[in-house]
Amino acid sequence: MKPSLAPKKRLSQNFLTDSRTAQKIASFLEARPDDVVLEIGPGGGALTEHLVRTNVGRVVAVDLDERAVDVLQSLVKSAAGRLEVRRGNVLQLRVRDVFPSIPAHHRLVIGNIPYAITSEILFWLFDQRHDLRSAVIMMQREVAKRCVARPGSKDYGILSIATWYASSATIVATVQPGSFFPRPSVTSAVVLFQFRDQTPTSAPFAPFMEFVRAAFGQRRKVMTNSLAGWARQHGADLQSLVLPDGRRLSDLRAEQLFPDEIAQVYLGLVEGPIA
Repeated sequence: MKPSLAPKKRLSQNFLTDSRTAQKIASFLEARPDDVVLEIGPGGGALTEHLVRTNVGRVVAVDLDERAVDVLQSLVKSAAGRLEVRRGNVLQLRVRDVFPSIPAHHRLVIGNIPYAITSEILFWLFDQRHDLRSAVIMMQREVAKRCVARPGSKDYGILSIATWYASSATIVATVQPGSFFPRPSVTSAVVLFQFRDQTPTSAPFAPFMEFVRAAFGQRRKVMTNSLAGWARQHGADLQSLVLPDGRRLSDLRAEQLFPDEIAQVYLGLVEGPIA
């Protein structure tokens, strides 16, 4: 089935056209009547149609393409006040501002997002982790694997650490190229992010991620080398830091450490010796 909109290449649009897949993805939210949902990029409304059939109290769908607002008006009318479609750039919004009177644990996000801005969307979500309960995001499978990767794997890196910091994440489905129009050249995956009530480390997100980017910036190098520039900027002594098990940064690459160990290293460098 072709979508009701002609995809625009400049917007990286690949519309979901498989109704059964859309229904399955919508169900992963496990929405309740007192929940609200922000949908990222509804396009022709394949996901939106099934969202308004769930128990969710209200859906606000935001799309940069003004055509989506027009195409979805018939669905808006049939949803009896439970659906609003807005034109805009979701990256410029805050979910708490869209639903200001709704508690954080009733705010949900869903979206089949453009591959070109996947990282931006994910960090936009992570930055709002305290304002959300969960998100269901469809993305390129390779990126999804990076979200849930474990130490020592080729997929483990910056996105793995950021995901760990903000949420518990699970790949809940894969979606084949034939479910989209136009057909992408890669397989997609759906990731369920359940945002943490409390972060797993006292390290503040933005400076910690600056450290993580430096640590993984040169994957083949040990951490005393990959972090040399960061250490000069922050006045940190890389050589003196020792992990609780006796390992030193001069013997380790960032990809060998679990996320909580990387957080320990960061705190040890900025606050003092690791206990």
